[in-house]
Amino acid sequence: MGTRGWYHERTLTTVDTVGREVQVSTGLTRDPEGRLVAAIAIGDGPTAIFRYAGETEEHTELLANTEQTVQQLRRLANVPPRI
Repeated sequence: MGTRGWYHERTLTTVDTVGREVQVSTGLTRDPEGRLVAAIAIGDGPTAIFRYAGETEEHTELLANTEQTVQQLRRLANVPPRI
């Protein structure tokens, strides 16, 4: 377990919008009802659930929104498509 007490926690360091280092963690934890969930958290902030155990969809809305945001950034920044 990592610093949040999650299972299989992965943490990386990036920067926020003003250049300060911030930790982003993803991992498995339990929701208030005890269900196993995949979650993400930034710094010491709150945790957001992006998948419940047993969900059958390939992508959750959070993952789909993230992918769409990155695609939009690439278009607006005139970054060529990945090959």
